[in-house]
Amino acid sequence: MKFTITAASIALVAAMTGSALAETIQLKLGHTGAPSHHYQTISLQFADLVKERTDGNIEIQVFPADQLGKQLEAVEGTMIGTQDIFLVSDTVLSNWVPDMGILNLPFLFSSLDDVHEVLEGPVGDKLEAKMDGTGAEVIGWWMGGLRHVTNNEQPITKPEDLAGVKIRVPEGEVFVETFKAMGANPVVISFGELYSALQLGTADAQENPPAHILTKKFYEVQAYTSRTGHIYLGSPLIMNKAKLEAIPEEYRKILLDTAQEMAGVHLKMVNDLENEQWAELAKLGNKINDVDTAPFKAALTPVIEQFKGKLDADIIEEIQTTLAN
Repeated sequence: MKFTITAASIALVAAMTGSALAETIQLKLGHTGAPSHHYQTISLQFADLVKERTDGNIEIQVFPADQLGKQLEAVEGTMIGTQDIFLVSDTVLSNWVPDMGILNLPFLFSSLDDVHEVLEGPVGDKLEAKMDGTGAEVIGWWMGGLRHVTNNEQPITKPEDLAGVKIRVPEGEVFVETFKAMGANPVVISFGELYSALQLGTADAQENPPAHILTKKFYEVQAYTSRTGHIYLGSPLIMNKAKLEAIPEEYRKILLDTAQEMAGVHLKMVNDLENEQWAELAKLGNKINDVDTAPFKAALTPVIEQFKGKLDADIIEEIQTTLAN
């Protein structure tokens, strides 16, 4: 017999003790990636391991492509308990926890390995603590990617090439200010509406890691990809706090340990995939160019200083110090 966790089932599970549950707990995990995206792959691996390690007492169903709702709705649902687990972007999460936007500061990270090093250390603990009072917890720092600019007009080789360009950005203040600093006109559009926005001309350009450019087929409506690597956008895995705490301790520990373990697995997966994804995009006719990042970094240094006045400057400086050593 299976049940989805509700207020009544939380009380039931909380009362259970022993090595096996009378009934299987069934949880739902949602994400925004396409079914072919690595978000789906890592989520399914996570679900399989949790089921195996709990002897089938916890089953996690995975729902890709915003099937459980767009990110803003899904995060709110995870916080209030109408959703269980969601693989969100840190920039969307920054609408509730502004300091999550620290991770999106331009050129703060130069590689995914840098991100993993920072988030698996004290900085990750400090950012997790900032979720207190939201109703949800970060249970794993899974991997997103460094972002690159696509458009349909020309290669982007210097910041001035973005002047006046109407570029789609996700729901986060850091993104808006980053592209304003380069003279672009940032337009906030939800990820699920991005393809049609590019197709219809609501936006001229967008920026994403190669996995999204490929799996969401943005290359069909964007001829050029410029590998700027200007911003990291990550994927914290969040879970409703009450539902997590209602799970018996031995199974809760398995779920949490497995979610954390998947961070390293996901890092390797994304690093291994990106070379293949770039090659596939080129094969599909996407015109890819590398850029000299120095002028971009120079143009965006004031953005980091600006946000030291808005966000936790100590955490920003701790990241900078960690990566400088």
